[in-house]
Amino acid sequence: MSAADDEQVESRLAHAMAMLRHAEESFLDDLVQTCRGDPAFSSAFRRWEERLTLLKLQLHRMEHRLQHYLHVSGSGEPDLDLPPAPVVNRRSVARAWRERLEQWFSAQHIDTAYRRIENALDHDQEAMTADIITDLVTVAEIAEVTLAALADLDARRDYSHLEDYAFYRVLSPWRAQGMTALLDTMRWLFESVREHEDW
Repeated sequence: MSAADDEQVESRLAHAMAMLRHAEESFLDDLVQTCRGDPAFSSAFRRWEERLTLLKLQLHRMEHRLQHYLHVSGSGEPDLDLPPAPVVNRRSVARAWRERLEQWFSAQHIDTAYRRIENALDHDQEAMTADIITDLVTVAEIAEVTLAALADLDARRDYSHLEDYAFYRVLSPWRAQGMTALLDTMRWLFESVREHEDW
């Protein structure tokens, strides 16, 4: 494969990462604006559902682009000599999101408890009580952490570690810590929107 082809594949991965960054920014901005006092929770839930659907799509697209990049470039061992990760105080981030969301949900008198099962294929599993604020906090926290990594990459303009940056700084946090909360949040939003739809 030519150098031009390699550059095109790298450019596609970089573009997918930029689109994910945009999706994360849009969701977090909407979350902040809503928590400042938007009383129209039904329309907020519809927007969040749309924005998180787009975010999930961009995560899948980025993962596909990364797999294609690795297949084409024939990258061998991972290069873990990445630039230092941007410092994000995750505890502080999570606390700030929890405070915002608890105040907003309380003001709207919305019950945040719901029933969840860990594995839909396990017929013997009992449903557990979960809390949508906890899920939203996790999604917002991971979005903020990975957004900081994407913004750092964009500021550096150094794509020599692009595949490792994409995997370790963006996809891994989502897959290891954020994906379950993202899926549960999307399901909760879907059910909530459906419950309040006017037919």
